[in-house]
Amino acid sequence: MAVRMENILSSYDASRNPVDPQAAEGNDPRYMAIPPGAIIPGTLPDFKIYVMVARRRVLWAANGNRVTPEQIAKLAEAGHKEVFIDLEEKIKYGEYLENNLGYILKSEAPSDEQKASIFSNVSARLVKDTYESSLAIGVMTKEALQRTQTMIERALIFIAESKSLDALAKMIGHDYQTYEHATKVLWFTMAFLKDNEDILEDIHTDCRNQDHIQKAEMLRTCGVAALLHDIGKALIPPEILGKTGPLTQIEWEVMKHHPLTGLAMLTDTNLPIFIKKTIAQHHEDFHGGGYPMGLDGQNITALARVLRIIDAFEAMTSRRPYKEAMPPLEAAGIMVGKPADGANERDQGMARCFDAKILRKFIIFLGRTRLSI
Repeated sequence: MAVRMENILSSYDASRNPVDPQAAEGNDPRYMAIPPGAIIPGTLPDFKIYVMVARRRVLWAANGNRVTPEQIAKLAEAGHKEVFIDLEEKIKYGEYLENNLGYILKSEAPSDEQKASIFSNVSARLVKDTYESSLAIGVMTKEALQRTQTMIERALIFIAESKSLDALAKMIGHDYQTYEHATKVLWFTMAFLKDNEDILEDIHTDCRNQDHIQKAEMLRTCGVAALLHDIGKALIPPEILGKTGPLTQIEWEVMKHHPLTGLAMLTDTNLPIFIKKTIAQHHEDFHGGGYPMGLDGQNITALARVLRIIDAFEAMTSRRPYKEAMPPLEAAGIMVGKPADGANERDQGMARCFDAKILRKFIIFLGRTRLSI
């Protein structure tokens, strides 16, 4: 501990960096922890940054822009895995992460786990902003769509790395929230399609004759559909969307409209037709009986069939207020039609929802992650 303290204090000027008189020991709700690897010298907003010294938060940098690479190196040398900003600066920090996401994901400073957390932070914030702005006017704005496309393009840098799957695996089992759910569906979809180029070609036949750059662009476009698949929920009443118990029949009918609502919200955007169809069809079942149109088989666009699988898997393996997260192996068993003894009627018939060929490849893909499949 003495060595770590010495390393920290070598970049600490007590005359300009006094102990925050309001700082409290332990967890203080007024502060937000951020990874040091997210600090890019010369680009951070005018933040105050604190570090923990002798169980007290000390003002380490009065202006984030003045932090040097040498100071950050000393933080790492001292073993600090987090620094702190005032919770009131959360919005500014979120904007900073989004603007610098590409650089952060390419940097060697953050760990893969930290990159995963940063990526989740940015995408969840973006989806939240998109939903809220869409709720206000009933459509998705060009600005929101551009932000989505830019974020996904930057995310490809990290998702292209095999280690990103290990970081994703650590996120499984966390609480289910619409924004975080959309992030994980995006990540799964892009990683899965990158690993299964033949499915990408089924989604859009032009891919069969495209070069690497063109296929990357198609992958990015598919990512937009994944991130926005539930955009129609922006117009679902919050008392229905956030209900912790079973929905009534009327509430369920309202919920089943969200794919078509999402399509309507995206009608005036320049997204390709197959993306709009995917948004509308992502709850259709391969053997019929899904919603909102009761399509089946090849009448459902290939990307919607992919999202039907990933959407269900992510929801089943996430913790909700009324249920615990299901182990990935158990979820996979239900999806292929082999639920555990005592499974309810819905679980027993779930295999009919999915394209078996794509589902088989998805489970093989999961086997290459750390999900115990």
